[in-house]
Amino acid sequence: MSETKTDSIMSDAFTSNRTDAATAAPFVALSKFIVANDKTAEVKEAFRHRPHLVDGKPGFLRMEVLSPLDRPEEIWVVTYWTDAESFKLWHHSHLYQQAHKCIPKGLKVVAGETEIRQFEQICC
Repeated sequence: MSETKTDSIMSDAFTSNRTDAATAAPFVALSKFIVANDKTAEVKEAFRHRPHLVDGKPGFLRMEVLSPLDRPEEIWVVTYWTDAESFKLWHHSHLYQQAHKCIPKGLKVVAGETEIRQFEQICC
């Protein structure tokens, strides 16, 4: 089966867009944990009043904190970055540790349910 001119143009456009997207695509980090004790409301309140230490960091775009309606003790922290390196620098910084000092005392999370995932944003 031979390639038509349209197929060739579409293939070239897709390849070109993929290359551009791969170098310019925002990086997304998702942290998920499940509160194991009665601290869910305190955790949510701590996020509402977080110190915003990450907000001005190089590469940081925004943060969203989500909780599924059918499982309110589960917390998802989604951060958007210009690139993976900026996230890694933040994640290993002193300010990252300081930002987590607002975690309610006595918080327990479900063992084996905590994870950090890293994503390439394809589109929005």
